[in-house]
Amino acid sequence: MAAAAWLQAGLARVLFYPTLLYTLLRGKMPGRAHRAWYHRIDSTVLLGALPLRNMTRQLVQDENVRGVITMNEEYETRFLCNSSQVHNWSPEEAVRAITEIRSHIHIRPGQLDVLKEFHKITVGAAKDETSDTSKT
Repeated sequence: MAAAAWLQAGLARVLFYPTLLYTLLRGKMPGRAHRAWYHRIDSTVLLGALPLRNMTRQLVQDENVRGVITMNEEYETRFLCNSSQVHNWSPEEAVRAITEIRSHIHIRPGQLDVLKEFHKITVGAAKDETSDTSKT
């Protein structure tokens, strides 16, 4: 079983850059072949592929992006990317919202666990910040 996991991780690394190139090309194509890099969910949230370094200035200026949450592997962000809760969604609600917009994305159990842990941390931090503010 360990060998299968090792092979799967290795294959993901080998296929990452070719699939990134394919995605970049799809973003440049006109018509039905075009795939947008991101979609606006509402006035505060964008959902899409991880922004590459050359997209950062545009996203900050044009789209008012102030932060990025990613569930990418470290090797996927190392060379290409610049490394607040608004909806108060539970991790399960966030996954449903993602699925409605991008049905081809599958959130694996391990990724859901990461979302749950992040949710615990951010909810705890927000509660701490609220209690600190109310003391002043």
